[in-house]
Amino acid sequence: MRPLHKLSIAEKLQHTGFIILVCFGLLCAEVYLFVTHTGLDGKAGVTLKDIQLSYAGNPHSSKVQTVLPTMLTNAGVPKAEWPADKAMFDHWIAGGETKAEYDAKIKPFIAQHCLMCHSVAMSKQLHNPPLVTYNDVKAVAKVDTGMSYTTMFMTGMVHLTMLGVIFWLAAYLFVRTRAKDGLKALLVIVPFLAMMLDFSGWFLTKQNPNFAWFVLIGGGLSCPIAALELILSFFDMWVGLPGFLRGNGAAEA
Repeated sequence: MRPLHKLSIAEKLQHTGFIILVCFGLLCAEVYLFVTHTGLDGKAGVTLKDIQLSYAGNPHSSKVQTVLPTMLTNAGVPKAEWPADKAMFDHWIAGGETKAEYDAKIKPFIAQHCLMCHSVAMSKQLHNPPLVTYNDVKAVAKVDTGMSYTTMFMTGMVHLTMLGVIFWLAAYLFVRTRAKDGLKALLVIVPFLAMMLDFSGWFLTKQNPNFAWFVLIGGGLSCPIAALELILSFFDMWVGLPGFLRGNGAAEA
């Protein structure tokens, strides 16, 4: 197995294209998770409470009431309008979720602000509940129990499979650098362990919200560490690593 810095120009360009695309993809994944989780507790940024609400739900509120701040943020609704929008949903739910009030107030609001992400087609892509019909909206107006086990398994299947391949390829490139052996071992294994910590945290948090730390730590380490492997591989391939990262004998390699 040849080290990266000894590859031909064509091979280096091949790996460089892969590194650039995957790093942007991992960045998009982190941004997507931030956007879908932030603000659930009414505060800026992703907090431990946001994670708890995502997976364990809120027994004192419905799903649509819990995620309404995030939906309003994503839709670009001015914050000055939020209290009135929240009051509208609260009144509809407290009044028994009638079809008449839905047609008069809720349906026009959703058509204007929500269907960009909650149409039938986009719901399949983003794994969000559709909000197209009265029954769709009424379903998410029930007590918020968080992400369903079905969604967890389906999302887990995609995440574990796709990220597993990406993490393996990132590790495959990184072990061909001139980095210290201990650093290689550490960075190679962390994304896999972090992803498993994240995934198991979904189910544990649903049972006990205190396990939300698993999701926060696992999600915060998996993709960024894999991206770090790719970035270090890129620099060693084209420029070389700084001395404090290079293993014994790397200078002669």
